[in-house]
Amino acid sequence: MRRLPSLIALRFFEETARHLSFNRAATALCVTQGAVSRQIKILEESLGAKLFERDHKGIRLTVAGQHLLPCVSDAFDTIEHGTRQITTASGRRRLVLSVPPTFATQWFSPRLGSLAVELPDVELSVRTEPTDDCHCNIRFGRDGLPDAHSALLMIERHTLVGAPRLAGESLEALLDRMPALHVLHNGTRLNLWPAWLATAGLPERHAENGIEFSNLQQAINAARKGVGLAIVDRNMIVDELADASLVTLSTVEVNGPFGYWLDIEQRHAALEHVQAFASWLREEVLKME
Repeated sequence: MRRLPSLIALRFFEETARHLSFNRAATALCVTQGAVSRQIKILEESLGAKLFERDHKGIRLTVAGQHLLPCVSDAFDTIEHGTRQITTASGRRRLVLSVPPTFATQWFSPRLGSLAVELPDVELSVRTEPTDDCHCNIRFGRDGLPDAHSALLMIERHTLVGAPRLAGESLEALLDRMPALHVLHNGTRLNLWPAWLATAGLPERHAENGIEFSNLQQAINAARKGVGLAIVDRNMIVDELADASLVTLSTVEVNGPFGYWLDIEQRHAALEHVQAFASWLREEVLKME
């Protein structure tokens, strides 16, 4: 009988070693950063050796990690090659999706179980970056594409959220006391806070300071921990609102003008499994209304 470490932990190790970043590995795997850290810890305890060195500059592979990485990568390459030969011979169909990172983690990943039931014979490949062999692209934008089948899935619904312990406090007091959590795009703050404050009729000064994050998921996690207040699209925090790990602190919402679109290239639009995926996606969105 083979005595092997957890294959899940090995997969997480390979992805983390590839990116040398727990955060980027989590995005690629469509899980949380905490989940990656836990699996790496499990693997290190199983092997009795540290695989990564951690310091203020980030992470790097130890000697043990450098020795393990090519073995793990070669093994997964062999497994992928063998399973792909079988699935191709058995008629399984491949569906390649391009999904924005926060959408992938916050909205799409929790629904993968439902998708597996709906499309049991489809081999799914989820990418968080554009790719040439993509069948369907879920895109954040304002308008549809003229050269593709574009359908609006959902429009953004921005609301003010924070940790549960903040519920019941005066809104003005909270805005004065708690830092605003901002999201950056290409090095510039998104207009989430100014737009929301203007709609709520509140002073712009509440958006002047605060903490900046490179993506929305980081801001969501910080808000859950009580670090500050965030303006978040409700579509991306369905689970957090349901389990009360985040609460809304105002009834004011700012809708649009951006949203998430499903784009399907003309050459893929008639494929049966692509149409089945599009139908499943629309049904999942309707369940939120």
